[in-house]
Amino acid sequence: PDFDPSRRAVYYARVLENPSCRFSAWLCLTLPPGELPAECTEPIMQAIQQERAWTSPIWYTPAESE
Repeated sequence: PDFDPSRRAVYYARVLENPSCRFSAWLCLTLPPGELPAECTEPIMQAIQQERAWTSPIWYTPAESE
């Protein structure tokens, strides 16, 4: 929505990180083929994850008119 400096408002920011490999996926890539645990060949979780975050609310109150 457009910002109207005469009205009260609340905002927050949401952030999405670029998808990246889970630490367990990296671990599986570093192990020799004969030493891979079952989780590497039949993963329980996806190998790629995307972290998310959001800010606390940002409150805006217009200045009082004189």
